[in-house]
Amino acid sequence: MADDDVGARPDLEAPHAVTATLRDVARRTGMSRSLVSLALRGDDGVSAPRRELAVRAADELGLPVGSLARRRAAGAPLVLGILLTERANPFHAEVLRSAQAAADTLGFALRVVDAFRDDDRLESGLEALHASAGSADGVLGVAVVSSRLPPAALAAAAADLPVAVLGSAGEALAGRGVDTVRSDEESGMRELVLHLAAAGHVRTCFVGETDHPSTTRRGRAYAAAVALLSTDGRTEDVGSLVADPARIARLLGDGVTAFVTANDATAARLVSAAAGVGLRLPGIASVTGFDGTALAERLDLTTVDQPRARMGARAVELVVERLRGRRVERHEVLPTRLEQRGSVRAAPLLLSPRG
Repeated sequence: MADDDVGARPDLEAPHAVTATLRDVARRTGMSRSLVSLALRGDDGVSAPRRELAVRAADELGLPVGSLARRRAAGAPLVLGILLTERANPFHAEVLRSAQAAADTLGFALRVVDAFRDDDRLESGLEALHASAGSADGVLGVAVVSSRLPPAALAAAAADLPVAVLGSAGEALAGRGVDTVRSDEESGMRELVLHLAAAGHVRTCFVGETDHPSTTRRGRAYAAAVALLSTDGRTEDVGSLVADPARIARLLGDGVTAFVTANDATAARLVSAAAGVGLRLPGIASVTGFDGTALAERLDLTTVDQPRARMGARAVELVVERLRGRRVERHEVLPTRLEQRGSVRAAPLLLSPRG
């Protein structure tokens, strides 16, 4: 982007046509055009006096100024919002830690909004963060750690401030001005199913949470992997199994030798429900998770390790990149890694693949 195009950036206050240019500001301030460009983008490498001088001159000439530069020139707090489906969730807690560290490094404070697994709270939380953007201590951008918000709601917020979503498929938000970062769930699930097949598990069961977007994506990836191997795959909702643990026994009786759960927390719920009716999982059957959280380590759970630290940091970085002038959407997919532990054992040889 050429320096003189600064006035066309969507995150700048530009309600009317711009006639002034960076050259005009440079002439008035005695600064170079490149330094003026950096100052009006809010670059932290520009000294406070020069940043204030450039912003003041731009205001006088009618050249729009980015929200980041205006905040820095005024000495106002630099705040980003982060919206979580559920802070108590081990995955979200670990992502939040890395997001906080990235924000600290970049010189921003984080305003955390926890939706407590409530979709209405998610939408109202996004609306509140969006509404705060015009105030002196409001947020400059929002990182969303959830795949449950409607694309239209995210696009509405992104029309006024940078928004990056962690855990959402980029296709659903392409062209809406929203950045995304997620892990390669498809490859991760395929590697997991291949690992189970190598251990002799040809009749498995995917356990997820009905209507949850991440469950839906991982369920599709599981089905594709099972079809590729021509093995037998089934699908169950964890809520139904918890409500009626006898269904777990019936699945075992039907020849299921491994449960592939949508995430580590779901694996823990399944193991607990089975224990309530005297079934030891893993043991009588293998169990796998997804996410690679500390919970998986405590359970000695084979899991697909998502790069949580990088994902949390990247969500914050994407927001800050937008504040600094990037206009092109980013939809990033990060690699996963299979973490093999003791919850997967060889399938009993006496069980037939088709019963």
